[in-house]
Amino acid sequence: MSLSSRMPHHRWAVAALLILALVSWLSVTHDVAMATLDDALSTAFQSFALAKALNAAISVMQSATADAMIFQVQFGQALDPANDLVERFSWIMFASTASLAMQKVLIQMAGHAVIKALFSLSCLLLAVSLVWGRGVWHEWARRAFLLMAFLRFAVLIAALASTWMGDALIGDQREGLYTALDQDRAVFQDVAETQAGIREEEDEGVWQQLKDKWESAVGHPVRDLLTRLDSMTENVVALSAVFIVQTILFPLGFLYLSWRLLGTLTAPLAGRYPVARGA
Repeated sequence: MSLSSRMPHHRWAVAALLILALVSWLSVTHDVAMATLDDALSTAFQSFALAKALNAAISVMQSATADAMIFQVQFGQALDPANDLVERFSWIMFASTASLAMQKVLIQMAGHAVIKALFSLSCLLLAVSLVWGRGVWHEWARRAFLLMAFLRFAVLIAALASTWMGDALIGDQREGLYTALDQDRAVFQDVAETQAGIREEEDEGVWQQLKDKWESAVGHPVRDLLTRLDSMTENVVALSAVFIVQTILFPLGFLYLSWRLLGTLTAPLAGRYPVARGA
């Protein structure tokens, strides 16, 4: 088959490859991905700060349980597992933040001029191979193109897809859980500040002061706080699951699907040597 007869057959593919080689140098998709990850990082940082604030408030309440034995028996025992859970939640939020930061680094690497240049070169080589015929070097050009496309766009697409899907599917749930935990934090912080103030007063007994001040803040000083601790525990577990899914499982899942797609597209090429004589 002559060059002139092959050219009309592949002109659309060649044109698409040339356009793709040029588009890869544009920074629009890179900027959108970075802005999306910045928003996700801001949310993760807020949740991480909330976890540390909860941990600090519960730790302060723990330090005062020794002031009254009756309080320590009824409530102090519930603070240890709650504090441990919040500490683990802070580690999960740290891991989620690190995952998002790593995605930003990988996107910056994928947007480096060297990667862009190699991807554009692979587009040009594949376009030339389509024009000149499907020889052995056409198969290598195709493989090189698919590999460079994966390096150039896989992490970017995975980050955008996981963030957008997470916002669409569990974004409202995440915001509701964060709001509930922030309310818990406000109550626990108020209780912790009340405990700190009680130690400076000497007019009444410690337990009576604690009871009176907590009655005005949260109702029954033990029962209401135990109920709020149970609610906080459920919210912490749920919010941890939300961030694990959105910032770790979704990106890894999309990358895995991209890798499997790459393997599917390139696997058949391994058994196609030698090329047919008419190529």
